[in-house]
Amino acid sequence: MPHEEITRMSWVQDLYRLGQSGALGGQAEVAQQQILEHIVQGFDGRSGTLALVDEDIILFDEGGSVIIVAGIDIPAQVIGNRIPFGQGILGWVAEHGEDLLLNGDLSADPRFRNLVRDQASKPASAMCWALKSEGKLIGVLSVNGKEGAPPYTDGDLAKGATVISLVSIVLDNVRLHFEQQRRIAMVSKMNEDFMLAQQQIAQAQDQLLQSDKMASVGQLAAGVAHEINNPIGFVYSNLGSMEKYLKDIFELLDVYEGAEAALPDAARAEVRRAKQQKDLAFLREDVPMLMKESRDGITRVKKIVQDLKDFSHVDAQDEWQWADLHKGLNSTLNIVWNEIKYHAEVKKEYGEIPEVECFPSQLNQVFMNLLVNAAHAIPDKGIITIRTGRQGEEVFIRIADTGKGIPEENLKRVFDPFFTTKPVGKGTGLGLSLSYGIMQKHNGRIEVQSEVGKGTTFTLWLPIKHLS
Repeated sequence: MPHEEITRMSWVQDLYRLGQSGALGGQAEVAQQQILEHIVQGFDGRSGTLALVDEDIILFDEGGSVIIVAGIDIPAQVIGNRIPFGQGILGWVAEHGEDLLLNGDLSADPRFRNLVRDQASKPASAMCWALKSEGKLIGVLSVNGKEGAPPYTDGDLAKGATVISLVSIVLDNVRLHFEQQRRIAMVSKMNEDFMLAQQQIAQAQDQLLQSDKMASVGQLAAGVAHEINNPIGFVYSNLGSMEKYLKDIFELLDVYEGAEAALPDAARAEVRRAKQQKDLAFLREDVPMLMKESRDGITRVKKIVQDLKDFSHVDAQDEWQWADLHKGLNSTLNIVWNEIKYHAEVKKEYGEIPEVECFPSQLNQVFMNLLVNAAHAIPDKGIITIRTGRQGEEVFIRIADTGKGIPEENLKRVFDPFFTTKPVGKGTGLGLSLSYGIMQKHNGRIEVQSEVGKGTTFTLWLPIKHLS
C-alpha cells in the first residue's frame, strides 16, 4: 500500500479527535465497524475482522480471550464469538502480541501447523495486527486481500502498523469513554440507591425515635404509678379520717340534740363533758385542713398525669412550635422523678431564656435521656444541676451530674447507635444517638465534657428561631 494512501486517511485523525472528545462513546459498535471498514478499504482488502480483549471474563486455563466485535464479509453469527488466546490466527496474535503477514500455505509454517483447518490452509494474502495501548493488548485486527491481487508485503504490514497504532488509541479512548459512562451510570444508580437508603434510614430513625420513646415511657410507668399511688393513698387516708371525725361529730350532735335542751343541769353537764371529750373545736379546725390536703393530692395526681400526657404526645402534624423549655424540663423531671430521687438532688439554675421554635415533645425526649443517664451515672447519692441561659441567638440547656464520668476513649463513641456502657438489659444504646439526631434536626448541637470520678456535663445548644 503506497505511503500517500496512508497519509490520505484523514478519517483516522477524525476518529482520533472523536475518541478524545468521547463523541463515539455512545455508539461504540458503529465506531468499531467504521474503523474496520476504513482499514479494509485502505488496504484494498476483501474482508476483515476486529476482535477486542474480553476484560470481563478470563479463561484461566487459556490465559484470556478476545471477542469479535466487527466484521466485513464474514457470517453475521460470528459477531460476538469468543476466541481463546492461542486458538486460530487471531488467538495466536493475541497470545504473542506480534503482527503477522500471511501468504501461501500455512501448513508448512510450524507456528500454525495445529491452528489451521484443511480448507483454510491456502488462504489469500492477509495481515493481522496486535492492537496495543500503552503497551497493553486491547485487541486484534485482520485484513484479507482480494483473490488475484498482489500479495501483501512486509512493507505493507509495517505501514499498516503506523495506522493501527493510532486506531488502537482511538479504540482505547472509545473504550475508556464507554467505561467512564458506565461508571457514571453506576455511580448515579448508587447515588439514587443511597438517597433511597437515606430516606429509609430517616423513616426507620423516626420509628426508632417513637419506639424508644414508648419503651422509655413503659420503663418509667412503674415509677409513675408509684408517684400516683402516693397522693391517692394519703387522699384516701385523709378521707377515712374525715369520715371518722364526722361520725364523732354526729354522735356529739345526737347527744346534744337529745339531751342538752331538755335535761336538767346534770344532763347539760354531761353534754359539756361530751363536747370536751370529742374536742369539737379541734374537729371544726381540722376538717378544712383535711379537705385542703385532699384537694392538693388530687391536684398532684392530675399534674402527673398531665405531664405524662404532654411528655409522650407525638407531634402528629410535624409542625414547628414556640415552646417554653423550662416548662418542658419541669414536666420531664416530674415524669422521671422516680428514676432520680433515689440517686440525686436536683438543682435548678434557670436563666432568662425566650420561647424556642422547636418540636417540644422531641426535646422532652432529649431531656429525659440526659436526666435518666445522669441519675444512672451516680452510684450512691449525688447532685444533678440544670442550668439554662442565652448567648446571642441561641439558648443552652446544661445538665451536669456528679457521677462516675465517662472514660476518654468512650467520649467519641457516646453518640454512636447501640453503644452503651450499661449492663446487659439496662440500656439499648439508642438514647444518646437519637438525642444527637433530634438536635441535628433542630439545627442545634450537643456537647459533652467528662472527667472520670468527677462527673459529666451535656450541653444542648438550640437556635431560638428555626432556620429553614
